[in-house]
Amino acid sequence: MASVLSISEFFKIRLKAPLVIVRQSWGAVATDKSAVYLAIWQDEIHRDDPKDPSSPTWVYVLWGEQEWKDKNDGSFAREERIKHLELIKSGVPGYAVVKVAKDVSVMPRQMKEYNPRYLISLKNEFRTDETGRVQVMLGEKVEL
Repeated sequence: MASVLSISEFFKIRLKAPLVIVRQSWGAVATDKSAVYLAIWQDEIHRDDPKDPSSPTWVYVLWGEQEWKDKNDGSFAREERIKHLELIKSGVPGYAVVKVAKDVSVMPRQMKEYNPRYLISLKNEFRTDETGRVQVMLGEKVEL
């Protein structure tokens, strides 16, 4: 899964969706407004029933407001992510870039690598868990 391009170059060059602030943005909108691309963590992808491969697959895309306040590092990333999710809810196609964390227990996370070979489509289906974290349903892999 090793990547030649940095993830910010990948967003800018391959996806035509430059990150607004390279060190803080969690996603971007294509320059022609045709798609929204969200960076997601591989370990936050989960099935409703892990034993059933046909069970819906979800990924966490936004912390709850209180959790964000407790861990906020001063970045604008949460507000930008909310705007991206609103675009997806309004019908703009959404896709996920899958990142792998160096260590999932360390906050803030650092990326070990990302997968430049495919994206995952995001369905326009959202839910919020008991902690206020927002999840979106994942669709199919889209090869690049």
